[in-house]
Amino acid sequence: MTYFWTGVGVLLVVGIGLIVWGSQSGPGRSGLDVSARRAAEMKVGALFVGVSLGALVIAYLAAYWP
Repeated sequence: MTYFWTGVGVLLVVGIGLIVWGSQSGPGRSGLDVSARRAAEMKVGALFVGVSLGALVIAYLAAYWP
């Protein structure tokens, strides 16, 4: 079960990182406009965050509370 929670945490951190990285403006290393790629990175990051938060909510609701 520890691997599951580690995976959910890593997915959450990577998703937030992709959102932050994608939100930065400016040209890429080659000087070309990379706004389309960064928008795609933000969408993937949002998907990762959504999946990880969904897993946390499901785990909370399914937990046994004595």
